[in-house]
Amino acid sequence: MTDSSLALFIAIETCPEEPYYPIAAAWTLADGSIKSSLILADDNWPPHLCYSDHLSGDMISAMGHSVKDVLLEMNDDLDACHVVGHGDFTPAQGLEHLVDALDIELSFELSTRHEDVSELLGDDWRDELQDLAHETGLDLLQAEDQVRIMQLCWARRNGHL
Repeated sequence: MTDSSLALFIAIETCPEEPYYPIAAAWTLADGSIKSSLILADDNWPPHLCYSDHLSGDMISAMGHSVKDVLLEMNDDLDACHVVGHGDFTPAQGLEHLVDALDIELSFELSTRHEDVSELLGDDWRDELQDLAHETGLDLLQAEDQVRIMQLCWARRNGHL
């Protein structure tokens, strides 16, 4: 059973260097669970700019999925949904690189507008996310943790915790 009143979030974890190629993605599913994937570098991305400070290249190679597979899965999972993300803790270019690599259109509505994030998480959402990260020991630089923290912030704000 899905709850259409749940907020859906997305986060892209990137290499720490410009142009911030994506290495992991996480998104909320309609049932409130989180799906995540490591991302293999696209053939057009320089390998020396597709790394993580906390994930080994071997792990990404062994457990990662192609850009195409990640985007198709996102499109399938989030079809026709409104999804919110932001670029405050990880660069927003990560998702752009995913989409540009294959020129695939997203089947979901993505908003990274400050106003949309504020509407779901409150005006002080940056501070709230940082406080929740500290309370839970989760890392705002990691995609799955960032989505979990946004979910917790939304749930707390809406009286679900």
